[in-house]
Amino acid sequence: MQLQKLIWNLPEAISLADVMTGLEENFQFEPPTATSLPRTYYDTFDWRLFKQSLLLVKEDQVWSLKGMSGEVKENLSGEPQNIFRYWWDFPSSGLRDALSGLLSVRALLPASLRLSIQSLRILNKDEKTVAYVDLLEQEDGAGAHLFRSVCLREVRGYGKQFTKMTRFFNQYGKGKSTNVGEELRSALKAEGDRVPLDYSSTFAVGLDPAMSARSAVKTIYKDLLATMLRNRQGIIDDIDSEFLHDFRVAVRRTRSAMSLIKNVLEPEVADHFQEEFRYLGQVTGPTRDLDVYLLMEDNYKSRLPQCLQPGLHYFFEDLALRRRREQKRLAQDLQSSRYRQIITDWQEYLDRDDLENPTAKSETPVGEIARKIILKRCLRVVRDGRAIHEDTPDTDLHRLRIQGKKLRYSLEFFSSLFPAKKMRKMIKQLKVLQDNLGDFNDLSVQQDMLREYLADIKPRTVKSKELAAAIGGLLTNLYHQHRRIRTHFEKTFTSFASEENLAVYHQLFG
Repeated sequence: MQLQKLIWNLPEAISLADVMTGLEENFQFEPPTATSLPRTYYDTFDWRLFKQSLLLVKEDQVWSLKGMSGEVKENLSGEPQNIFRYWWDFPSSGLRDALSGLLSVRALLPASLRLSIQSLRILNKDEKTVAYVDLLEQEDGAGAHLFRSVCLREVRGYGKQFTKMTRFFNQYGKGKSTNVGEELRSALKAEGDRVPLDYSSTFAVGLDPAMSARSAVKTIYKDLLATMLRNRQGIIDDIDSEFLHDFRVAVRRTRSAMSLIKNVLEPEVADHFQEEFRYLGQVTGPTRDLDVYLLMEDNYKSRLPQCLQPGLHYFFEDLALRRRREQKRLAQDLQSSRYRQIITDWQEYLDRDDLENPTAKSETPVGEIARKIILKRCLRVVRDGRAIHEDTPDTDLHRLRIQGKKLRYSLEFFSSLFPAKKMRKMIKQLKVLQDNLGDFNDLSVQQDMLREYLADIKPRTVKSKELAAAIGGLLTNLYHQHRRIRTHFEKTFTSFASEENLAVYHQLFG
């Protein structure tokens, strides 16, 4: 049986000295040992560890991946540096392996505090240890008090004594199972206003079928704007590539909503902001494109024989240099007067009274509009997909990819209006088709970029010859994969456009 461990968070009016006085009056214990150490908690911006009930903690030179009750999953000792930003920065270890499957490309963000601990061994009349008590006080980096707590740990064979001490500490409230998540919340409070799970890249907006279309779309737009605002500083600070990815997805969804949900906003408003968000898509595009290529480095190298891989090193050096220039421009764009004006005007518009300037469909119940939009998008995908055959040009598949994306956004925008289980299933089925079309498009774009790059290489030096050989070999590999994915389209599309799947669309949205 697992030994018990309970914690009491003390009220502000109770000091650790008060607790110590109470212990002296009721129990026998050895003189306490005192320690003080910095503790830093790490997680990604979107809480990839916390979502798995895990915390990454650093104390002195020890990194520990812990469960919420404090049990250590992986440990790494003797690493004094505090600059591990990504999982690949860690030395080879079980901890690195665990983090690689959890973090992907996201950076670790710190939240720090200082922990002062007084540890006591509670004794019986025979001076045997019957329980352990830790009196803890947490402070932020400036020395400001955060909170005080008491942790009681059971010793095997002394359950009665543990129960007795539990009754004693219950004067401070009800003891809870220890949860290092509470310590994280305190550290985050010291760092600012963040709390665990306060951000997710998943789009989830709750709508009511009876809501007016205008009220519903404003709810959607406000959520997307909040995502842009949350990610902007991370892009400027260049923390990791996902800040820009999430920002761009929110921009793209905003533009798609304007084109999908028509005659709800005033035409001049929709036209104006379509153009403004198109601008945001344009200025963020070059850096994102380079991010994608740089993240493909290991993948690209694995496609080539060992003798050609050194040539790609020069290629990625060049991309990294380009990316630094584009990132600098992007940071300036996101701090420019035009960017601030776009966001301010959009925010002001979304905050206006919904009853102003009604349009043809602004007061239509959103449930009615949602059904028509989703079914129309689905039938468009099916129609265009059925027209594709073996000799269809690649451009037709790219257009189908755009139609699939519009259907995906429609399902996501209005997901809360329909049965959750069926909506999840439809989105999952569509995603299989989207993955096929997306991979096909990505490989098309990559081949075009590499062909242009290869055309600009002047093979005058050993370096340029190695580079040209590597790019040529990579192009050949990507071409063959491109064709393989093309051959899988028919099977993937047939599954999506099955009678069973389409019957669900007609049942829900017809």
